[in-house]
Amino acid sequence: MDSTKRKDSFITDSKANVALIGAGWWSQGWHLPHLSRNQNVNIVAIVDTSDQPKSNLNPHLQPLSDLAKTYSCPVFKSVRDMLDDPNIGANVDGCIVCTPHATHFQIGEELLREGEKRGKPMNILMEKPMTTNVRQAHSLHNLATTLSDPKGCFLVNHSANFRTQARTAREIVLSGKIGKIRHVTGFMASPLSWIFDDPSNVGWNEPDASGTMLGNGFAWGQSSHLLAWVYHVSGNTLCPKRVFCAMNHSERTGADVSHAATIICDDGITFSMSGTSLLPGNAHSDPPVGKSIRIKIFGTEGAIFYTGDDRDTQSGRLELRKECGGVEVHCRDLGFEFEDLDQEGIGPESLQSFIDACLGRKDYYVGADSSVGLKTIQTIDAMYRSQVSGNAEDVMC
Repeated sequence: MDSTKRKDSFITDSKANVALIGAGWWSQGWHLPHLSRNQNVNIVAIVDTSDQPKSNLNPHLQPLSDLAKTYSCPVFKSVRDMLDDPNIGANVDGCIVCTPHATHFQIGEELLREGEKRGKPMNILMEKPMTTNVRQAHSLHNLATTLSDPKGCFLVNHSANFRTQARTAREIVLSGKIGKIRHVTGFMASPLSWIFDDPSNVGWNEPDASGTMLGNGFAWGQSSHLLAWVYHVSGNTLCPKRVFCAMNHSERTGADVSHAATIICDDGITFSMSGTSLLPGNAHSDPPVGKSIRIKIFGTEGAIFYTGDDRDTQSGRLELRKECGGVEVHCRDLGFEFEDLDQEGIGPESLQSFIDACLGRKDYYVGADSSVGLKTIQTIDAMYRSQVSGNAEDVMC
């Protein structure tokens, strides 16, 4: 720990005491600025194994010593060191985990068990994907749902799931207005060739060091958002059982850049999903090029259509299509919104739900819990196994 920057007096019961684990590109560009602008939050610790975080996506990341000064908080080299600190560990209300995918399980397990041991909820916001390993995802899900009280929240940061349109779509499905779900189509195109076709972006394009990943690329990096949205909105209706998938790959990196999958769910429900990183443009150019999203959920009595460009709210809308031929437009004033990538303000709805949980509020919205995280991991794992074998593969239970 950098003891020269201790400021224990900032610990308070009136604000959410939040620790950030991982100080890379996303943390320095989004999480830390968002948290620092929120008057209901104290940043009580920053944890990273490296004194100087590095990322090809931002070559100008601050070292931990500068982050300690900027955000007036101590920094630690490990989660264990942070939790063992007598002031921080006992008082932290929640942790945001923004580290490489392969580390999510170990960190998540350690935090969940710490919450149980200390008798105070440990709220967790885990960056996506929850893990890249089905067995680890099962373990985290079981731990998050079976630990004795007091339980904290366990949220996965699929920000699209927490938006008003997703909440409304889920309410429509659960109300029975579209009847029984029988078929789903989902498509996502992202302008991210600059990531998946660059050999230097190892973390995005190569399997991690765990030895359990069959591949890496667009499926883990982007399609996880689409899958999580569909699994959340559909309630407990969609449970993936068998997957067939074909992929193509970057000649420079070997990362998967496009895929087409058929997902067979319980009760014979079919789910057709495809995606690609080959949308022309750049998501971080000026002006940025948005992702193209098309989601349709068909039931026995109606359907939900949600399509658009996530950088243009006027490009689409949430529709309930009725069996009689009528169309209801929901969230008309909001238009189309998917992921929240705004670097300004106090952050997306997913972060606000996490902070509400840290403050002890009981009405925080659960847009992506460990169950949604697990289904997403199960599906993507089966997609990779299918594209290797050339056959439909059973989901690992």
